[in-house]
Amino acid sequence: SDAPSSPVIYPRDEVELEVKNVLICHVTGFYPAPVKFSWTKNGQNVTEGTSVNVPYVNKDGTFNQFSKLDFTPQQGDFYSCSVSHPALKDPLTRIWDVEKTLPGVGPAVFCGLGLTVGLLGVAAGTFFLIKGNECR
Repeated sequence: SDAPSSPVIYPRDEVELEVKNVLICHVTGFYPAPVKFSWTKNGQNVTEGTSVNVPYVNKDGTFNQFSKLDFTPQQGDFYSCSVSHPALKDPLTRIWDVEKTLPGVGPAVFCGLGLTVGLLGVAAGTFFLIKGNECR
């Protein structure tokens, strides 16, 4: 049996406080299927609003699988997704922090820079423009 990779957690939509969103927890590289997901919010187990899809087969015969959690981001909240599998001695856990994903100075500076670079050189600017389109 193959153990899954560390889970990756990401929001479906850009994170805005008080705006409903979905957290996605993804693991890959395990065999046999499935893995067992568990979510916590601020250290408390959460089952409401969670769903798990069927495992998909990777090219190498291992599997990957997603779990989703409906949530409304609030200042100071943190979530975790843990994955259990027979090949693992202990579950793998990844923590996701609302604060760290809120747009701070970084993205705004990057957007401004991207537009400037985009005007200067098409080749150099293409990457920045693509990234820049993600910014509002």
